[in-house]
Parts: sequence; structure tokens; C-alpha cells
Amino acid sequence: MNTAPKPKFSLSVRHLGPVFTLDGELTKNNQNLVFARNGTGKSFLSRAFRYLDLHGQSEDVSDAAFSLVSDESNDGSGSFAFSRGPTAMGTLNLQKVGNAVTATVNDTIFHVFSEDFVQEELRERKYELDGEIENQIAVDSENIKLDDATKALEEAREKASGAYNTLERQFTEAKEAELNAKAGINKQLREYKALSLEKLMETFQEKPEAPKQSLADIIKDLDSLKAIPAEPVYPGQVEAVATDDFDLDALASSLDRLTSPSSVSDAIKKKIDSHHGFYEEGAKIVRDEHRTECPFCEQGITNPDPKAVIDAYIEYFEDEEEKHKAELRDFFRKLKQRETQLDQAETKLARQKSRYDDLKRHVPSKRDTEVNDGADELKTVRDAISALKSTIEHKAASLGTVAALPAEDLPAGIAKINAVIKDNNSKAEALTSAVEKADEERKSLQREACAVFEREFAISNWPSIESLRALKADVLVKQGNVNELEKSSPSAQARDRVAETFELLLKEFFAEKYVFDKTNFVLKRGDKEMARGPHRTLSDGEKTAIAFCYFIACAHKKVVTGSDYKKLFFVFDDPVTSMSYDFVFTIAQTLKNLNISDQGEISINPGKIDGNSCWKPELLLLTHSSYFFNISLTNRVVEDNAAFALHSDGKSHSLARLNKYIAPFQQQLIDIYEVANGKDPDHRTANSIRSVLEAIGRFCRPDKSDSLTDFVKHLAGDEYMTLKSVLINSLCHGTYYDETPPPDDLVLACTETLVVVERYAVGQLELIKKAAKT
Repeated sequence: MNTAPKPKFSLSVRHLGPVFTLDGELTKNNQNLVFARNGTGKSFLSRAFRYLDLHGQSEDVSDAAFSLVSDESNDGSGSFAFSRGPTAMGTLNLQKVGNAVTATVNDTIFHVFSEDFVQEELRERKYELDGEIENQIAVDSENIKLDDATKALEEAREKASGAYNTLERQFTEAKEAELNAKAGINKQLREYKALSLEKLMETFQEKPEAPKQSLADIIKDLDSLKAIPAEPVYPGQVEAVATDDFDLDALASSLDRLTSPSSVSDAIKKKIDSHHGFYEEGAKIVRDEHRTECPFCEQGITNPDPKAVIDAYIEYFEDEEEKHKAELRDFFRKLKQRETQLDQAETKLARQKSRYDDLKRHVPSKRDTEVNDGADELKTVRDAISALKSTIEHKAASLGTVAALPAEDLPAGIAKINAVIKDNNSKAEALTSAVEKADEERKSLQREACAVFEREFAISNWPSIESLRALKADVLVKQGNVNELEKSSPSAQARDRVAETFELLLKEFFAEKYVFDKTNFVLKRGDKEMARGPHRTLSDGEKTAIAFCYFIACAHKKVVTGSDYKKLFFVFDDPVTSMSYDFVFTIAQTLKNLNISDQGEISINPGKIDGNSCWKPELLLLTHSSYFFNISLTNRVVEDNAAFALHSDGKSHSLARLNKYIAPFQQQLIDIYEVANGKDPDHRTANSIRSVLEAIGRFCRPDKSDSLTDFVKHLAGDEYMTLKSVLINSLCHGTYYDETPPPDDLVLACTETLVVVERYAVGQLELIKKAAKT
């Protein structure tokens, strides 16, 4: 779409200081540069802009007429107008009589850097910055997206918060009902206190599987623990079956041994075998005590018949057959004792199992354990004993026949039953310990109950959990949208924006030497506060650079809405002084790259400038420094056609394009030429004379110019050019004047200087004459 070209800026001035009349045009460019030598009225122009600045801030400008209107004004009036095309951006109509001031500012926010700004904002405050900045920058149409995104974020947060609170309330109620009320879990239990909806959602990113044991079953187990009798009957311990009183090897030897039958009649053997113990004891008494009577019936045994019978008994018991049988009977007796032990073990195992089963049902951790009654192992041992007994009986009936141990393994059988007893005893001991430490198991179950409750709640409420996760994810997305918009939109607090811009510019000028504490609004040297205060710590050049940075940052203080940034018009009155030349290049680069975004971000990154959403602000540079002027042109702070010089013919002022560099030598030579040709000398004249003579000497006769005195001596001795002016001779000796030299002496010194220039720099005067005319 075609747009009309921008009109040019223009100045119209009447009777402001030495500026009696000025009607001058600048370019249509946003940035213009004006060079003015001292005394031409530059400061009065900048001060007029300053009054427009103050008026825009609703400050008192009643002294403007007194400060600005020329003494030469016939009616004591003066005026100032700065326009773009036909539209006046700001005007001042001044009347000394009554100090009448009429100021207008139209759709423009003037922001003026001058000595007045530095004095009022910094010097009077000893360079302690004013952090009392309360104005906010309203969100306008350019920031509606951020506003809408913020509202959307708040709505998403409310939905997520509502869903979370509902689910959290359900979680808390269920936790108290199931775990505290039903399971009897103390609320101070660590696992209980750790339960939360937030932790649940972190733990279960996917729907969990059902637990192996439900919460209802765990609660039953806890109830079982409560039912343990006050004085429980414990299973007790069962003694192992003995194995060290039976010698199988000896039995095997006895079974293998052959014994001849006794000569005693079989009838007597049968009697003895039927009541072996009775006959054995009687025979022993008769033999050992030499009885003559029967020890049982007390009848005489000396008669032949009874004696023969008793002798037969005695003979039998002393025979090998009876001894072998007695050995076998001892083995048989021990086996019967073993059977008695087995019966006792069987009874104890049965009692142990019964007690164990009664008690284990109260202890969940032992409920699935079993103890063995040993029935199978006992039968195996009994069968082995029965086989041994049968073998012994057969051997006793047939001592002359070899017999062998049966196949049944008695030691192995006893080992098995003892293993059962040992295992049972271990389980019984564990159950006893578990009952005695039931409180530990109760706590373990309670901890498990907490974990199972969390899992079961997640399963039963999974749709709600997924819905809540979706709402939280939506919050994160909308928060990201806001963050992205906020990155390109500074804070609505003017104080924050001033601090951020000031910090940015300080880094450009000083790196980390001076930093700005944005919270406390304090300028620091490195990470330390300046103990002597900034006004005593900073050099004069540093003060100028810091004032420049702070001035640009203070633009935020004048903005009310985001669209106001496009209304800003910057005026810089000599941003560089002789004391701040170290920073001249940085100041120039800052002015060249200075840009503002439509969100109000002030930057010096030229890559951001697109002319639409980020633009270079309108500004006017006023300077009397030829050095700064040249640097600004060289570095294209302004376009080549946007540089001007403020000229005066003594009656009126004009603005002339100045697209060439201004050499200090040429400027000083112009001053000398004009004074020599009738212009009144001023405070610069003496310095110009000395500087020009030194330059001529150093460039044209460096061998004769170690000092200005040497060059003057050379002129007199070798060139026959005697300089009569007292001023020149005084300058040679570095004299400082308490009073300004007389005008006549200054005029003579200028005339003599031109003679030296014409002798050593042929052509310079012709150029100077043309420049002076221009």
C-alpha cells in the first residue's frame, strides 16, 4: 500500500538568546544532527526543548520567558516552534512582561538530555538514582495478545485447581476412612503422613496393576493380630530321637555269628525261653549263694531229682547259646525302647502341630506356613525297627544259621524324622517370636496398607487422574505461551523497565566494572557498594557516560501506554564533553543502534530493527564538538544528508547542510580569519591561535617545533617573521591570564597567525575564505 512521504522537521525561533530569527528545515529522517559553534545559541535551543519536556510532564515552566527571551527583543517577546511538516509538535510563546508563558505539546513526548537534566536528576542527588518510580505502563492494543494469554492461563489454572482440590478432598477422605478408621493406622505413621495426591500422580504415570493383596485383606490381617490371646499357648519344642545307643554294626556281627546248641534238653530250653527272666534270676541266686533251698518255693534242692533240674538250668545259662541269645535280646530290648521314643515323639509332634495351627491364624505372615506331623517318617522308622526285630527273632531261633541286616535303613529313617522335628522346631520358634513381636508385624502391615491404598485409589480414580493431568498439561502450554509473549513484552512497571534498560546500557559502556542493583536501585562498583558515594568515586567522564545511559532509561518514566513509545522525541545537547572522550565511540554507536519495540523494549541491538515492530526513535543531536560531529558522520549515526550547521550572520540564523567532516584546525582557523576581518574575538580566540600555530609548526617544521617557543624563535631567526603580539609570546611561555586579553591584542595575534599560515600552508586560507562565506 502506498503511503505519503513523511514531511520534514523544521525549527522556527524568534528572539531566544543570541538567536534573533531562525527558520530552518531539517530532513524527514527520524535522526538529525546539528553542529553549532559556541556562542551561536545552541544551548538556548536545547533549553527550549527542555521546557517543552517539562511542560509535557506538567512541571512548572513559568520562568521560561526570563531564561530564554533575548535582551535585544524590542517588545520582550520570543517564540519557539518545532514542527513536522505543517503540524507543530511543540511551541513556546514567551513574554518577559509578567513572565507569560504559553506552551503546547501535540502528540509528542519530548525527552531532552542537557546540563539541566544532569544537574537535576543526578548531580543534586550525588548520583544516587531515584527509585521512587510508581507509574505503570498500561497494556494497550499492541499487548492484547499477552492480556488474552494471561486470562487464558488464569482460567486454565482455575480449572486445574478445582479438579485437583476435588480429587484431593476425595483422596483425604478415603485415606482417613480406610486407613485411620478401619485399619487403625496412627496418623503420625511416616508412610501415612507421606500419602498425598501429588505424590500419587508422580508415582503412577500409567494405570497400575491391582496389588497382590487387597486393602480389605490387609485390614483382616490387622484384625487377626488384634485377636492374639493375652496368654497364647505356644507350639513348644520337640526333642530329637536318639541315635547313639544302638550299634548296628554290633548287631550285624551278632547275626553273622554261628553258635552251637546247648546239650540241655529242649524241654528245659522251652521252659526257660518262655520265662527266661524268671529262670535266669533263680539260677543266678542258687549259683552265687550256694542255696540248698529253692529261692522261690523254699523246698530243698539237694535231692537228686530237683538238683539235677536246677543244675541243668545253671548249665544252660552258662552255655554259649544262652549268651548269644542274651545278646540278641539286648538288641531287641533297645529297639523296643526306640519304639517307645517314637510313640512319644509322635504325640509331641501332634500336639506341636495343633498348637501351631491354632496360633498361626492370628499372625498373617505365618498363616501360610505348615508344620509336619511326621506320620510318613515315623512309619518308615517303625517299619525299619519291625524288620530288625523280626530278623533278631529269627536269628535267636536259629543260632547256627547266618542272618543279615534287613534292607530297611534305620539311621536314615531316624535322620528324616529328626529333620522334620528340627524344621518344625524352627517354625515354632519363628511363630513364637512373631507373636511376641506382633507390634512390628502390625506396623509392617500398616505400611503395606498405605502403599496398597495409594495403588487402589489410583486404579479406581484413574479417569479423574488422567483428566487432571490433561488440565495441568494445558496450564503448562498456556504458561509457555505467556512466557514467550512476556519475553517480547517488558514489565508493565516503569521502574522495572528503567532498571533493565539502565543495566543493559551500563554493560555496554562498562562491562562489569559498574553494575546496577535493580532491587535496591543502587549503582555499585563490581559487587560492592561505593563507600564514598558515586559522586566521589566516579570520574567526570564516567559521570557523563552514566548520565547518558540513565537519561535513555528514563524514557520509560514518561510513557503511559505502550503506544506512547512512538510519540517519544529525543533531544541530545552535547552528549559528549571533553571529559568523556573515552566514551565518544560508545555513545555514538549507542545513538546509531538505539531502537524501541512496539512492546516498549529499548535495545541497542541493530538486528532487531525492522521498521515496523521495532524502529529507531526520532531524535535531534545538537553539538559544538567537531570531534563528536565527525565520529557521528563517520559511523553513520545519522544519514549523510541529515547533518547541519547552525550559522549566524549577526542578524539571523540559518541551518545549512554539512555533509563534510569538520576538522578542528579548520574550525579554529575560521575563527582566527573572522576575527582578523572584523568579527569580535571571544573566549575561544586565544586557544585557537595557540592550536593553529602548534599545528603549523609540528606538521611543516617538526625539526624546529619541540615547543611553540622554539617555533616562534625559528620564525624570527630563520624566516625573518617577527611576531609582535604580546599574546603569542605569552602563549609560548604557557601564561595563564587572570583576565581576558584586550581585543586589540587578540586581533593583532590573529593577523600575525594568518601570515604564518599563508607562508607554511599555501591554499589553506583560500579554503577557509570559502568556508567562512558558506
